[in-house]
Amino acid sequence: MKRTGTLFLGALIAIAAILSSCSDDTEAPGNPPELPPKASLSVNLGNFTQNEGGRVDQTTAKNNFSFAALNVGFWQTIVGATIVIPSVAFEAAFDHSFEYQESDGRWKSEYTFGQNGSMITAELFAENTGETVIWEMYLSQEGAFDRFLWFTGESRVDNTGGEWVLHASPENPREVLTIDWDRVEGDAVYSLYTLTDETSEKSGSYIEYGLSSESDFTHFYDVSITDTEEDDYDLNILFNQETKVGRVKSNTYFGDSDYRCWDETLEDVDC
Repeated sequence: MKRTGTLFLGALIAIAAILSSCSDDTEAPGNPPELPPKASLSVNLGNFTQNEGGRVDQTTAKNNFSFAALNVGFWQTIVGATIVIPSVAFEAAFDHSFEYQESDGRWKSEYTFGQNGSMITAELFAENTGETVIWEMYLSQEGAFDRFLWFTGESRVDNTGGEWVLHASPENPREVLTIDWDRVEGDAVYSLYTLTDETSEKSGSYIEYGLSSESDFTHFYDVSITDTEEDDYDLNILFNQETKVGRVKSNTYFGDSDYRCWDETLEDVDC
């Protein structure tokens, strides 16, 4: 009996050790990942101004500013339509904490936020792979949509850069936009927005923008438009969001590589 009891006690100790080891394996591996900067998923394209009365359309694009505004406005429309809700959901994540999920080895932050008078539930998942963090954002609205994967992402663990992939909407869950971003100083980023919507005749077009190194300007914009129905073209813009002065060049549109400028009143001036 004593021998049997000793064996039984030893078995219990061994089982307890195994269970303890398994429990240790599923403990949270350090701190939760740091969220990428808010500017990496933002509808703000450097506060590029608009003409009075709204964005410039094709019929009014007759001067230097209007040509620049027409092209930035095209992207303001796409970005505004695509990432307003994801941007609000992502910004709200900064006010909430993550909890480690033992079941799948990921971090999860769950919270609600208001958008246009409705309450939306967000589930933001983060998985640290060692060199990168994989992000998934599911959004739900009662009576409208349930756990729609609105965007995914991947960022470097040191948060120096990454990518977001945006989907159109719960009604149209196709991929429409990617954002490649690089952190440059503080929370400022350089961003490259690429239209990936295969239903658009301008799929493959992109705009890259960020803080300008030119002393008289705050932001730069490099735009490339590809079109299955019209000619492709590129343009470069320098803009000061405080004074509203700027310049634009496009070899395809103007026929040379010279800049065309505008002043504080958005009227053409010599460069």
